Amino acid sequence: MKLAGVRALITGTARGIGAALAPALRRAGCDVIACTRDDADIADPRQVNALAERVGPVDLLINNAATIHDPAPLWEIEHEEWKRLLDTNVLGMVSMLRAFVPAMNARGSGVVVNVSSTWGRVAAAQQSPYCATKFAVEALTASLAAEVAPGVCVIAVNPGVVATDMLARCFQSDVSGFTPPDGCAGSLVSLLGQLDPVHWNGRSLDADAF
Repeated sequence: MKLAGVRALITGTARGIGAALAPALRRAGCDVIACTRDDADIADPRQVNALAERVGPVDLLINNAATIHDPAPLWEIEHEEWKRLLDTNVLGMVSMLRAFVPAMNARGSGVVVNVSSTWGRVAAAQQSPYCATKFAVEALTASLAAEVAPGVCVIAVNPGVVATDMLARCFQSDVSGFTPPDGCAGSLVSLLGQLDPVHWNGRSLDADAF
């Protein structure tokens, strides 16, 4: 995939992976629309629709925004906390897809990257809501890939274990020894640069393999 001139929208750019990925894609030649919660809270479909009206069609949609919870057994996590994660990590992504994928289908081109997690493939104790949402992202990606028009590519990407505030909240410890966000962003840009929209549709990939 040639990145020069690509119009890319990234959610969750206030910090962590998104904050590092936006400038990395700009350096690669993309026209980047960086979306934080101040621009649109993706948990609110009305705000997502308003965002889509403002920015118009994009060539590359990176659904990166997500949230996490404090570690606890499933039965100790309140219903409201489950709902908060589902509203952002799953339904928020659905709202973004509903708002931006139809234009890609209409023109027969476009790439969607749904940011998943290792915990979207392997479950972990005391992280049941987060794992459930990331398993959902993997399944959602596979289903959508079977539905989009020829020429549109939908992939899930596991960024690996990255030293972010979310990881520190999850581990409840220092995470500075893990991959820094800038390193992850570099891997993601390399992945996108090698992406083959025809043959990669529906794949689930690991960023650190690129």
